[in-house]
Parts: sequence; C-alpha cells; structure tokens
Amino acid sequence: MWLFSKKSPVKSDFGVASPAVAEVPGSGTVLDMLRATVTRISRDHVPSESIDIRAHLLDSGYIDSLSATELLADIERRYGVRIDEMDIVGRLCTIEALAREIESRASGPAK
Repeated sequence: MWLFSKKSPVKSDFGVASPAVAEVPGSGTVLDMLRATVTRISRDHVPSESIDIRAHLLDSGYIDSLSATELLADIERRYGVRIDEMDIVGRLCTIEALAREIESRASGPAK
C-alpha cells in the first residue's frame, strides 16, 4: 500500500509539472511550438490544450487567412522552413502535418 501511494503522486506530479513534454519523441517541441503559436495568434481564444492536432486549421476556426500568414512567418523565422501559403489549405492543413513537414525539412535536405 505504501509503494502505491508513494508512486502515484510522483507520476501525477510529473504529468502536471511538465505538460510540454510530448508523448511522441522528436515531434514534441515542434508540436508544442505550433500549439503555442496558434494560441498566441488567436489572442488566447484557442487554449493550447484544447487544440486537436489532426483538425483542419482553417475549418476548425483555429486560424483564419491573416493568422495563417503569421503562423507561416513564425515557422520560417524559428525553423528556417518556408511553407507555401497554399499548402496550409491543402496537404499541410493540420498541426500534425505541419510538424512532420518542419521536422522533415529541418533535418533533411533543403526543399
């Protein structure tokens, strides 16, 4: 009984103390940055923890065309990866897809 009560708070404290730690290695920091950026450009109308990383950014209302430009500028400034504006409507329309593309381009040959 003592071990169970001893371990439980440690585990739950870790989860609470470090929400920025991603469950998927390698994509956490990019996903976290994208979520934080969407929250910032929405002026905190979209809380980071409520963002579905698989939802269409524009259709879900997370961003609009103006904030999409701000998001893409932030990605280019932070990671040196230029994403075409039309890609955010098509193949890179989710935070998950954007994170994969940023990681791929940042670690591989320039596109």
